Amino acid sequence: MFIRRTSHIDKKNKKEYHTFKLIESVRTDRGPRQRMLLNLGTSFSLPEERWKDPANRIEEIVTGQDALFSYPEDIETLAARYARKVIHYHGESEGREENVSEPEYHRVDIGTIDSERSRTVGAEHVVCETIKFLGLVDLLASLGLNRPTRDAAIGVIASRLIAPSSERATHRWLHDMTALDELLEADFTNLSQDRGYKTSDLLLRHKKQIEDHLRSRECSLFNLEENIILYDLTNTFFEGSGRYNGKAHFGLSKEKRSDCPLVTLGLVLDTDGFPKRTEVFEGNVSEPGTLQGMITTLSFADMQTRPLIVMDAGIATEGNILWLKEKGYGYIVVSRKRKIGLSPETAMITVREDARRLIRAALSKGPDDDEITLQCHSTDKEIKEQGIRNLFERRFEEELDKVRNALSKKHGTKLYGKVVEKIGRLKERYKRVSRHYEITVTKDETTNRATAITWERKKQEKPVGVYCLRSNRVDFNE
Repeated sequence: MFIRRTSHIDKKNKKEYHTFKLIESVRTDRGPRQRMLLNLGTSFSLPEERWKDPANRIEEIVTGQDALFSYPEDIETLAARYARKVIHYHGESEGREENVSEPEYHRVDIGTIDSERSRTVGAEHVVCETIKFLGLVDLLASLGLNRPTRDAAIGVIASRLIAPSSERATHRWLHDMTALDELLEADFTNLSQDRGYKTSDLLLRHKKQIEDHLRSRECSLFNLEENIILYDLTNTFFEGSGRYNGKAHFGLSKEKRSDCPLVTLGLVLDTDGFPKRTEVFEGNVSEPGTLQGMITTLSFADMQTRPLIVMDAGIATEGNILWLKEKGYGYIVVSRKRKIGLSPETAMITVREDARRLIRAALSKGPDDDEITLQCHSTDKEIKEQGIRNLFERRFEEELDKVRNALSKKHGTKLYGKVVEKIGRLKERYKRVSRHYEITVTKDETTNRATAITWERKKQEKPVGVYCLRSNRVDFNE
């Protein structure tokens, strides 16, 4: 065997480039001939004076010969990788002796073990069989993906399930850590990072067809009735400028990173936890405005009953509730009303009670009897809200202490106007709790300086641990 370099001309830019091939000399009826065993591609970078060593070592591995002399580690690694490919494509050489009459003995140290290119296969087998059972392979074929692209797509999907990480880490996982390619009878050692990116883009391009197929397949497999649909949104931010993403815009970040461009993520689930539809919206999208489009894509003309839609107060505007009524959907939503109170006369029943929480609720009907309202009180929610309130109150009072102590310190802020300005900024920063404080700043009229700062906490009328639900399913109990 030997390695040959072949020159080519790129048809697009007319530039010359080279490919490298592993060649074998064979005897035929017409005399000696040469045939290509393996295309080494354009990235083969070994200097020409060293080409003979890997060619000899590959031939020894393929034909089952023992090496007479040891080879450098880089040559051994390179030859082992290419020999595996040769055996995969062509099988082992006929030069290897199949039947040896004499017994052959080898000395084995049972206290040691040598492994070569160890890779994982357990989770990959489960994922691979699941993908086949869901019919994704046939679906990808119907979408026009050829065999190598389908294998790469399955690899990208499997990596998200088994080792979720960045696309660059996904390429490294497929290239070095998994034996998924052997299960698929493929070869991921030549899978370029750019091709992995393009495969992910291709899956995203066919997202709707894939989601529709999975929804239909899962409903038939698990007998899902889709009686209840859960819908919510969140957003995530870009560390960079995001200028190449048309949906990246500045908005209100739920991760407190409003200094970064955002995208909004929408997800529809059923109560069994199966995703029904996903969508990526612009970062500054109005969340209530996304509901109609997402729910409409899940509706079919032959649906026997409309599912019950569950969503939080951020999406449950009066306009969306009216639209759900007009389209025949049931709903359970968190009320957007700011003032929620429970009078002492309200008769509440216990809905849930365990070692961690006590939930009590009272049911009432609307004025037109077309909607019911559930007033709820949760001890778990009360503890959480009270803990948050106490934390912010403590921080607010600590900042007020700093402003008050500065009145008696050298170079501290003492002018009345400046002191009032600092307190105003604190009230803006802690506006959740500052409205519950009565703050008094005493002024010396002769020096125009603040001499004292006092504060008193008001009695809070809004109860903690209380929330309200609305529904047009008037047949529901608490």
